[in-house]
Amino acid sequence: MSFETIVDQYRPLISYMIRKLHIRRHVDDYVQIGLIALWEAYERYDETKGSFCSFAFKMIRWRMVSQLRQETTNVHVPLPNSYVLKEDVDFLADIVWEDAMQYLTPRERIWLIRHVIEGKTLKQIAAEEGVTVSAVKQWRMSAVKKLKRYVNCEVGPYSST
Repeated sequence: MSFETIVDQYRPLISYMIRKLHIRRHVDDYVQIGLIALWEAYERYDETKGSFCSFAFKMIRWRMVSQLRQETTNVHVPLPNSYVLKEDVDFLADIVWEDAMQYLTPRERIWLIRHVIEGKTLKQIAAEEGVTVSAVKQWRMSAVKKLKRYVNCEVGPYSST
């Protein structure tokens, strides 16, 4: 079977994987990553070790997840006089920090500063504050919700719209 036939057959799988991994930025790059992974699967496939479909699925997924990890571990977003390590929260890059901080409670600010800016784990923050990890997760969820509203230019994080 030719590779062109394989591409036609497995292109929906690549699109599915992009949707499943919630990739919204650089979609064309991830389609290319998927096609390259499909080519590698096509070249390396050994019939004695299982079906091509499952092998291709794993190769495509592993490549895309690997790329996502690379993009989120070493990207720095400039802040006034400092830098923040960007993790899974893409929208944080668009925030004017001083303005955004006014909408957060003191505990949400603790999460933002210690986790996002200083890079501490939720467990470390919980130990320092004398609370459970679950409590810190609640701070995070609340802060992220408010910051998303702020970034989307709503009137304020407390608006009910």
